[in-house]
Amino acid sequence: MYKFFLTCVLIGSLSVAAFAQEENKPAISEPASPEMAAVETAASLARYGYSNYSASALIGAAEILSQVSTQAFVPEGVERDAAADNAAAKAGKCDLSVACLIADAKTYAAGNATMLAWAESVEKSAAQGSTRGAVGGPKFARARVSSNSTVTYRINFRAGELAEVIVDGDGDTDLDVYIYDSNGNFITSDEDYTDYCVTRWRPRWTGTFLIKIKNWGNVYNEYRLWTN
Repeated sequence: MYKFFLTCVLIGSLSVAAFAQEENKPAISEPASPEMAAVETAASLARYGYSNYSASALIGAAEILSQVSTQAFVPEGVERDAAADNAAAKAGKCDLSVACLIADAKTYAAGNATMLAWAESVEKSAAQGSTRGAVGGPKFARARVSSNSTVTYRINFRAGELAEVIVDGDGDTDLDVYIYDSNGNFITSDEDYTDYCVTRWRPRWTGTFLIKIKNWGNVYNEYRLWTN
């Protein structure tokens, strides 16, 4: 009888684990939502702009980002490594904000009247929309993750609806993103060797999910985070 009881408990435990793993599947391959597609386009333009000193690419990225309605998103916790950040190595690094993109675009424009006019128009438009953001809409954060450390965010997603998380770092270190459900079950990740990460999945149930951003480098990374 005792052995039978232990067997039932074991089978039950395995069934729960299997259910959790079955219900939380890996990332899916499907088109991004309109808001996140815009963010991905802007991120790509920004990277191109800095690689090629292109004023038009940076202004285009800034214009797109200024039109994406977002609300502030703050981290829940930070797991820091004992190693100190090398702040000196980051001196003068752009924080990838709309303001910084426009400022650098003006420098790259080198007096080009057309580019400067466009930059000023986007700058003005962004300033006017600084309080945008509807409740329940996309969330945005600009923050720093220390070297060899992890930052965690908590967010709710609805069952059956596309869940998206995009992280775009400053280019100095490798960032990885890991998604877990509220029970600690792994959902999906982006573990490539860059600091640009995209994860998408469809939750099987409505609930809270954890977003963990891991910095594998020996200097902090100034990143931007968007969720739909």
